[in-house]
Amino acid sequence: MTLRTLNRLAAVFCAALITPTVFSGPVTPASLNPDHPDYRMLLARSILKKAGPDDPYADQVISYNSGTNAAPGFLDPLTTLGIPERFTGEGIFPSAVTVFNSPFGTDEIVSIGEGGSLTIQFNTPVTDDPDNLFGIDLLVFGNALFAFGGSGVGNPAGLFSEPGIIEVSVDGTTWFTVADALADDLFPTEGYRDLTDPFATTPGSVESNFTQPVDPALSLADFSGLTYAQVLEIYNGSGGGAGVDIGALGLSEISFVRISNPVGSGITPEIDGFADVAPRIPGDVDLDGQVNVTDLLKLLGAWGARAPGDPPADFNNDGLVNVTDLLTLLGNWG
Repeated sequence: MTLRTLNRLAAVFCAALITPTVFSGPVTPASLNPDHPDYRMLLARSILKKAGPDDPYADQVISYNSGTNAAPGFLDPLTTLGIPERFTGEGIFPSAVTVFNSPFGTDEIVSIGEGGSLTIQFNTPVTDDPDNLFGIDLLVFGNALFAFGGSGVGNPAGLFSEPGIIEVSVDGTTWFTVADALADDLFPTEGYRDLTDPFATTPGSVESNFTQPVDPALSLADFSGLTYAQVLEIYNGSGGGAGVDIGALGLSEISFVRISNPVGSGITPEIDGFADVAPRIPGDVDLDGQVNVTDLLKLLGAWGARAPGDPPADFNNDGLVNVTDLLTLLGNWG
């Protein structure tokens, strides 16, 4: 029995102990219709749990088909709206969300069975901003987690994941499949920047950034044998998530995202949330909101061909840190 399975069972047990929200049935495509009697209750519950309409997170569920064999109890698509989870298991096994401890509450993630799909919309389009870190524009959060190897990631690294297909659309009609990223896969969610225990039972003090991507050039092998502290260093303040570059699809903006799970996959992807990546200040290598001598030294130290995990000093994402990037830094000094 995997840790993901144990997490699911714990969440279902927790749900059985708590008096459920009063509405006439589970969330279904019909209950997402504004004329359905459950709609107002579901919308109110979502607003109470999640953030407001002007934040960088998903705003609306357009459709949800649970498919077959979706995880029982994890059938509420409204859990994917607003900010992803930082702390999970309240009321039964409270713990911080880390790369080794994924969100597992029935009010935190939704399951997509074989043949199923989830479609969400951003009220403000996600744009292909040239200042987005690593060229990543969209982040998709699931409940994948690294296999714990005693003091950190195992060697070789293991990942408990159930990948789903990511598609994006400008209008909700014409869809583009993302070829180089999968939902509920790399990179696991990390809720805080200052934890030392990956299974901490209290929240951290410094929140991670859910609008900052992990370096997409990193592979699972790059995490082999790393301690928790070393993983946090590589994440560099990011909250994780699968990164999507919509520009690589020839798109300047998108408003709709669809996660699907083909028949015969044998898995059930779980989804926690979606985020529009925030652009950084050009020249800001250490991502502290300023361009100064610290950034200059980091850029010079990364000079040449960029390797996975190097400081993000390649501002034009051409694979090289050179005079072009240096001039960008100097032009944004201060």
